[in-house]
Amino acid sequence: MFNKKSKKIKTTKKILTGKIAIPAMGKTIDAFISDSLGRAPFIIIYDVETQKLECFENPGFTLKDGSGLKVTELILENKADILLTREIGTKAYSVLMKEHIDIHLLNSGGTVNSAIKKFLTDQQ
Repeated sequence: MFNKKSKKIKTTKKILTGKIAIPAMGKTIDAFISDSLGRAPFIIIYDVETQKLECFENPGFTLKDGSGLKVTELILENKADILLTREIGTKAYSVLMKEHIDIHLLNSGGTVNSAIKKFLTDQQ
């Protein structure tokens, strides 16, 4: 027989902290997510703790070769902990994994805002 007094259940809520990087087509939280990390015009970095957003032009956007590596430098310089992206090249993937960046591949597009909200909800 189950006795409520004999069994205590502890629930803990996982609190996510850090910065999330997302390749974007525009400069705002309502911009659409870019299909490609290296060819994204902008990288948006969202700070989970402060809920502040920073937008950076992707220096690799116009490069013929090495665009993925250029954007990884930007992500690392801005101390992002997590990357949400639809696509990532093997070189960029290797560099970010080596630096312990948590990479999440998105199944669909949408806005930066919707991706952040879904990711944070899924982490709880």
